[in-house]
Amino acid sequence: MSLKIDAVYNNLSETEKRIADYFLIHENEIASANIHNLAATIGTSPSSITRFVQKVYGKSFSQAKIEIARQSESELERSSALLGWNLDYRDMPNKVIFSIQEVCKEVISYNGMDTFEKAVDLIIHAETIYLVGIGSSGIVAQDFFQKLIKLQRKVIYVIDSHFNIMTSLICGKNDVVVALSNSGQTREVCIACEHMKQNGAKIISVTGNIDGKLKRISDIAMVYPHIEDNSARIGAIISRYGQLFIIDLLFIGIAKSLRQSPSDLLQDYKELLIELNK
Repeated sequence: MSLKIDAVYNNLSETEKRIADYFLIHENEIASANIHNLAATIGTSPSSITRFVQKVYGKSFSQAKIEIARQSESELERSSALLGWNLDYRDMPNKVIFSIQEVCKEVISYNGMDTFEKAVDLIIHAETIYLVGIGSSGIVAQDFFQKLIKLQRKVIYVIDSHFNIMTSLICGKNDVVVALSNSGQTREVCIACEHMKQNGAKIISVTGNIDGKLKRISDIAMVYPHIEDNSARIGAIISRYGQLFIIDLLFIGIAKSLRQSPSDLLQDYKELLIELNK
């Protein structure tokens, strides 16, 4: 719920911000609340709450309550599935599949397709696309790098984190940066993006942390659910699928916007592979 509110918070009126603050603090109580009692508690009117939930959720108050309840249940189910995956190995695939489906749904819910379209437009018109990411996020960055090369986009990605920071020195105002960090706090990623932003580049972040430094310095923040508990996880499992889903939607959007058929886009790439295989 906090991600949806965070996405529109700066555009809310003072009354709506007061409602938003209450929703964030008392999230577990909203699903069972009566709108009139809720309004009295917050010190506002039922109509103000109705306008607020319409702006945030695009639904009536009763419909929004159902969504909030389902989301809470979904989060509990995912948490149980991930923390208990080693207790029942045979059931583990179904739990992971369920979690991936929920993450993909929530990516769309949190960001909305308008955000994807804005990001695609920035990338298409970029002189050069810089990708920044290390660790498990670096694997997703490499995947996006290969996809963009196939679309014949001018793209730069360096696996070495220190050289990745060095590329910020040649990044300019006509360029776009796609930065990936699960925590939103990765030092090497944030340092690189700060320098690139100072040089005038646009920053598109892909992160699981709405409060992270990376999101705050981004022009467009694309958020996915941050599920794994860092103190217990052995690796980014489900969160990685959130990253990949965002990257794949960007790739499809870029390909569709180039006004060429897929076969035309990939023709030079295919011819090059044929040449290499001779």
